[in-house]
Amino acid sequence: MQSHEGLKQEHPFLEARLHSLVLTMLQIADDEVALTLRFYEWAGKESDIKLQPEAGANSAAENDLMEKPVPDLSFQEGAVTAHTKPFEIKTVRIRFVSKLPAAPAERTSN
Repeated sequence: MQSHEGLKQEHPFLEARLHSLVLTMLQIADDEVALTLRFYEWAGKESDIKLQPEAGANSAAENDLMEKPVPDLSFQEGAVTAHTKPFEIKTVRIRFVSKLPAAPAERTSN
C-alpha cells in the first residue's frame, strides 16, 4: 500500500494502522530485546493503534513517558491494539523472544 509521496505505510518487521495517530519514535530498547514506539493522537478523538510485529514478538506493554511499564497489552491473532484518548501521548514496548528481526539490508536469501 502506498501513501504520501510514494512512502510505504508499513515496514517488513512491523505493520502499524495509525488512522489519527502520528508515530514520533521507534527505538531499539537497550535493556532487553524489544522495540519501543511512541505516538500521539492529533485529531481530538479516541482512536486505536493496531501493531502487527513480525513473528517472534511474545509480549507488549504500555509504558509511561519515562518508559516504565504500565498495563500489559494482549496479542490477538499476532497483533496488539492500544487505545488512545484525545491528544494522548502513548508509548508501547514490544518484546521479542530472542532477537529483533533483521533490517532489510541485513537479510540474506537462501
